[in-house]
Parts: sequence; C-alpha cells; structure tokens
Amino acid sequence: MRSRLLLFAVRALRSGPFLPHRFLQTTRVLADRGFKQGRGTGDTGKSSLFNNERRWKDDDAFAALGATDELSSFLGVCGQLAEKDSQLQDLVETLTRLQCCLQDVGAHLATPSGSSEKKTKLTSFDGEMVEWINAEIDRYGDELPPLKQFILSGGGATSANLQYARAVCRRAERAVVALVRSESADPQALKFLNRMSDLLFVLGRYACMKNQKEELTYLRPSSFTKLRWHRKKLSKQE
Repeated sequence: MRSRLLLFAVRALRSGPFLPHRFLQTTRVLADRGFKQGRGTGDTGKSSLFNNERRWKDDDAFAALGATDELSSFLGVCGQLAEKDSQLQDLVETLTRLQCCLQDVGAHLATPSGSSEKKTKLTSFDGEMVEWINAEIDRYGDELPPLKQFILSGGGATSANLQYARAVCRRAERAVVALVRSESADPQALKFLNRMSDLLFVLGRYACMKNQKEELTYLRPSSFTKLRWHRKKLSKQE
C-alpha cells in the first residue's frame, strides 16, 4: 500500500503544476478503495519497497521513510494550527507544499539503487524543490528582524510546534544520511531536508512575529538566579 501511495503521489505531482489539491485529490481516490486487500503482509516484520524488494522494517530505508512520514504528519498538525489563525493563512499553503515535497522524497527513498530504469526515473529526486525551498526561506526571512542571540522554542502554539517540526526534520535528515552514504539516495534529497529545517526555523519565528508573541531568548542560568548548582547522593531518608 505504501509503495502504491508513493507511486500515485509522484504521478500526481509530476503530471502538471505543483498544486496541493492534486495530491489531496489522489489520496481521496485511494481512500475510496478501502485500506487494502491482503492486509497483514508486514506482520512478520518485513515490508516492501517500491521495487517490491522485501526488507526488515528496521532497515535504513524504512528508518528514513518513517522519519519523513512522521515529519509530514507533524507538518499537518502545524498546518491545522495555522489554518485556525487569520494571521497565518499564508503558512497553510507553504506547509501543504512541504508535505507534497516530502511525499516525493519518500518515493525516491523507497526506490533503492538497482531498481528498474523505469522506476528509478519515475522517482528521481527533483532538484527544483531545493530552489523552491531556498526562495521560501528568503521570502519569509526578509520579513523578520535579524537574529542576534540564541532563541528558545515558544512564542505561541504555532511557533512552538513549527520549532518542534524543525527538530523532527533534523532527525529525518540524519536518517537519510545512511542512504546517501551507501549511494542509495540522491544527496540532493539530503540537501532538501537540511534546507527544510532552516525554513521551519524561519517559519517558527515568522509565526511568533505575526501573533505578536514574545520571542524567548537564551540566558545563562547565572544571569537570572543566585543559586549555585551542587551535587549530592540521593537517599531514601530525604
């Protein structure tokens, strides 16, 4: 089922202009067919990649696929928060497009080296996504004041969740490193995830600014408390 979803998503994305509704329409068509026939094929701890190769679910490929899937799912949470906020409507489309890009990344990661030429070509990574994400970083970043010190996650619910998404994105990036090192994935896919984490950082600050929240900054503990850290052994008598 996962392989079919990836295939349909890639076809939808590459059959015309990159519009979120194409992807969403594709998922509705699949949903009409129910979950899937022959369910339970992964009960033994193995699953199939796009080339139908069966691997254990703790394989590097599935670790990377799971991490990017988790990231996409959490971007959905961020998108729902932004949709409820009249000040952040522009973020909704950006986050939806990021989800679509991640579906494309997943299709690429699910097609290991040695797959057929047809499938490899179909799921090859599109470098234009990197250029798009760079442009988004500039577009939102130009709206923000300069960053002069370390900041903490916070600044409102949407901002905090976007910063959390950034951390999830970093984990996905680390998972893809193994595939790049084994030459099973295009380094551009890794570059895309690295730039996405930068964008999510910028979007978190942007949401904070739009919601007129305070941006939390890092302070050394000694600057706001007179307590001195000390160590001691724990005992049941205390």
